[in-house]
Amino acid sequence: MGNIILTFIFAVALTILIYESYYEKKEKKVGELLAPKIEALIEMSSREISKKQNELNRTLTESEKDKILDECYSKI
Repeated sequence: MGNIILTFIFAVALTILIYESYYEKKEKKVGELLAPKIEALIEMSSREISKKQNELNRTLTESEKDKILDECYSKI
């Protein structure tokens, strides 16, 4: 009876370990795919915001910044 309980506990622990490692690898792959796009989006939107601020000689409002960010996002 004791061996059955130990086997069951071992099987549950092994299943959890496999499940966790599989999904960690999957999340890491997704993160690696998104990281370059996010970096490009931040860089592009920062340049556009800076250019627009220099043209207008003032600080942009949050809604103006959001609009520029949306435009840059649609370009990527």
